[in-house]
Amino acid sequence: MILKKGNFFVVKPAERPLNSGHVVFKLGRKIPELSDEELRELSEALIQIVSKIKEVYRPEGYNILLFEDAVEVVPRWCGDISFNALMGLKTTPQTPRMIYEALK
Repeated sequence: MILKKGNFFVVKPAERPLNSGHVVFKLGRKIPELSDEELRELSEALIQIVSKIKEVYRPEGYNILLFEDAVEVVPRWCGDISFNALMGLKTTPQTPRMIYEALK
């Protein structure tokens, strides 16, 4: 379920989404090893996917997490509690297939 493919990355719905619309950029190399051109390509793709998530899900904000070989975009809403379940309550995100269908 690939949403976007770049020269050195693919964008997929997260395998274990924290919120609906959570996507992962899986990179072919570590971020510090990327050229200026590759960083531009990654930035442009990130802007495109955030715009699509905004259009489809209308979140109030985002967590954008940078890892050595991945970038994750997690849409956020006021009052969502997916990171810190409170009193046993937790939001129920969409499945990866549902996210793929919404964002493709």
